[in-house]
Amino acid sequence: MSAGSQKNIISALAEGALVLTVNKRLFRHLRDSFDQQMLAEGKSVWSTPAIISYEAWLTHGLSGLGEGWRLLTLQQQQCLWEQEIANTSRGSTLELLQLSKTAEKALQAHHLLSQYNVSLKDQQLTEDQKVFYSWQQKYLRRCQQHQWLDHGQLPGRIVSALEQGEIETPSQVIFLGFDQFSPTLLRLMETLRTAGKCCHVTPVESGDPNICCYAAQDSRSEIELAARWVRRLLDNGAESIGVVVPDLHSRRRQIERIFRQQIDPVASMLLADDTSIFSLSLGDGLADQGVIHSALECLSVNRAISLDQISFFLRSPYLGGAMQEADARSKFDRKLRSFRQQKFSLSGLMSLLEGNSELDKFFQFISHIIIAQQSKDKVLPSVWAVRFAEQLHLLGWPGDRSLLSSEYQAINAWQEKALSALISLDQLLPAISRQRAFSLLRRMSQDIEFQLEGPKGPVQVVGLLESSGLTFDHLWVMGMGENTLPARPQPNPFIPVKLQQEHDMPHSSFSRELQFSEQVITRLKASSPDIVFSYPLRDGDCDLRPSPLLPNATTQSLPGFASFQDLSSLMQAAQISLESLDDWRGPELDKPLIKGGTGLLKDQAHCPFRAFIHHRLHAQGFSVSAPGIPPITRGDLVHLALEKIWKQLHNLTNLLKLDEQQRIALVQRLIAETFKDYFSNRSIPAGQLLKLEVERVAILVNEWLESVEMKREFFQVLVTEQQSVEKIGALQIQLQVDRIDQLENGELIVIDYKTGTDLHAEDFLSDPLIEPQLPIYAVADTDSVVDGVVFAKLRRGECRFIGLVRDKGILGRVRDLSSYGQAEGLGLTNWDGLLHFWRQQLDQLANDFVAGKAMVKPYDMVKSCQYCDLFGICRIQESSTGLGVVNDC
Repeated sequence: MSAGSQKNIISALAEGALVLTVNKRLFRHLRDSFDQQMLAEGKSVWSTPAIISYEAWLTHGLSGLGEGWRLLTLQQQQCLWEQEIANTSRGSTLELLQLSKTAEKALQAHHLLSQYNVSLKDQQLTEDQKVFYSWQQKYLRRCQQHQWLDHGQLPGRIVSALEQGEIETPSQVIFLGFDQFSPTLLRLMETLRTAGKCCHVTPVESGDPNICCYAAQDSRSEIELAARWVRRLLDNGAESIGVVVPDLHSRRRQIERIFRQQIDPVASMLLADDTSIFSLSLGDGLADQGVIHSALECLSVNRAISLDQISFFLRSPYLGGAMQEADARSKFDRKLRSFRQQKFSLSGLMSLLEGNSELDKFFQFISHIIIAQQSKDKVLPSVWAVRFAEQLHLLGWPGDRSLLSSEYQAINAWQEKALSALISLDQLLPAISRQRAFSLLRRMSQDIEFQLEGPKGPVQVVGLLESSGLTFDHLWVMGMGENTLPARPQPNPFIPVKLQQEHDMPHSSFSRELQFSEQVITRLKASSPDIVFSYPLRDGDCDLRPSPLLPNATTQSLPGFASFQDLSSLMQAAQISLESLDDWRGPELDKPLIKGGTGLLKDQAHCPFRAFIHHRLHAQGFSVSAPGIPPITRGDLVHLALEKIWKQLHNLTNLLKLDEQQRIALVQRLIAETFKDYFSNRSIPAGQLLKLEVERVAILVNEWLESVEMKREFFQVLVTEQQSVEKIGALQIQLQVDRIDQLENGELIVIDYKTGTDLHAEDFLSDPLIEPQLPIYAVADTDSVVDGVVFAKLRRGECRFIGLVRDKGILGRVRDLSSYGQAEGLGLTNWDGLLHFWRQQLDQLANDFVAGKAMVKPYDMVKSCQYCDLFGICRIQESSTGLGVVNDC
């Protein structure tokens, strides 16, 4: 619509004409234009113009007939179709259908048939189409029984009322912004003409715009260029700028992010939701708004709750006590993650919270969740809507802090649209369960489009259809590739394709899409005197071509772009001279005793920075949960089981005295005790999972005893899980040795149980010493000399000792020092020299830690960095020397 056409329409409105717009956006645009025109004419008061969207006019017309109660909402229609499909498919192979998506597609087919006044009766149908026809007939019979109308039947009812003189209309009716006309719409227009209502369809006037065609490198670059083009126009004082995006629905968030960065970078850094410079015609789903997502998550909890859900609740600002208990909730989140469990029972979670006075409100939150889960009755949807609202109130939703405007609007939409939609299902559904009611509420919240209310800015980003009828001083139309216009046909699968093509239904054929696309291009050319059409040259590895319908450029000059305005680009362009500071040392440690055990020295050897962060700043990455029982828990259970076994047996002789049945019975009994003790103050895994883990540990321990311990020469276990504090360099470190064995000739062997796979005895001979755990036990006790340090590898089919011994043959096939090439490289020729090397290494690591040495200096980019949790802090992956190596890990 050209500026001239808009003036004519405004003049007609001033004379009392009725204007029916294709959508609400055009209605708001035309209303604002009318108000501005009245102000420009010096008027301070004027009559409200008769502008209304076509859909709203139909609805108001039905209400004027006193039949507004008959009209089903889209949510009610969807629910009815889901009922019919579920009832028909229950107990058959069709029950595997995605109910919601199938009902949505079936409803679209029904609306098409209604708008084009077409019946599937006596048509040649596929099996799926026959099933759809049976659904439709049952749906229509039910609507007829209750005298309901849906949106597909509504135009026909209004046309009948007009023909019978039941509805009064002004003498002039203008249809504005329609790219295509259904038969029911054409019938309505003909009825108005017959009644002498002087019906008009505003034509698209061919303008003579300045057209520029621009090829962008890719779709992201195209969005960025459009945003910079907009920014330049704004800087030059432009007041009406449009950006048309054919696939706005799929690219909305990317467009919003990039436009904010380039047009209003300061606002993108603020949490407040002040009036934006630009507006997007397409809103997000209501369920995607943070405050509503939080409400749905609260209502969705079942008997078992996932770690992600608990963590979400602990971090959410939309629950009672979020600000007051923020620190305590963060600590509790970390504690839960340390269990490495994916799910917790609500009762188990309550037991973990009991006695924690810092989490009283969160304790109450879980208590209310448990109470809500106990409801097993079936009631009407309206009752569930009330109960859901009451439950959220008890849970402290939407939180204690002041709400932003966007959050306040979302809550209003939730109450007025989502909960009201659930209440409206009373006339359709019998009493339903809580799970069914919540499922309906979640789906309707996802379907409801939420868009912030506020003054319209100078920039409007709209979809292809939403742009109909709008005019701008400047317009950028992006995404004009060959796959966009004309689009591929997408006929509805529930209507025969031939029938759709005969009646020229939308998306039914290539010719239909071509015709529609040509109309859209013509309309866009008349929307602005200054237009840029753009398209991307590439999509990933695919080369793209422009649409064959792309208009010819009328100018060879390229559009002007503002410089990059995003904060990252501005910082790079600033070229501020930076001061370089090699800050690799922290303050010296002022206390000799520190927690961390041998893990502290291991971290110091692998990377001093890691040791400083972990053991001086006490910062660590979150533990990651995994399906089943976490590996660290499984390792602990094996350790504790073997501790109990050797505290009872003491030596090899007592083990060999047991026959197979006695040994198996002993192992089973002590493992049962181990599990009982271990989970006495921890969340207990699911019963079947726990049973399988008991069996696994029993099999593994029996294999270890049979294949390794029972084949050894005589030994006695002197120490199991013994704790001590030892002085290493300037540090005093808490130690816990898994086990020390004494052999028949008095040799001492230090043993460390390991259930993993990454075990290398060569790590005892590295500089720095990256495996200090066993060496530290070997040199800690000056009153006795250790004769071997070994890992006890406990894995099914791989049980064995791995390590170092003083003399070959002391411990089966465990290697002695002379068999390692690394020993020769370090100049180590005997056991005493090895002990001296270990002492030097350990003292150096301890002294470096105390001195505050904290440089980012990994021992090995694979061994030290592959599983490190500090990449986000040390950023070694961004270095030119480390990046490629880390990526190869």
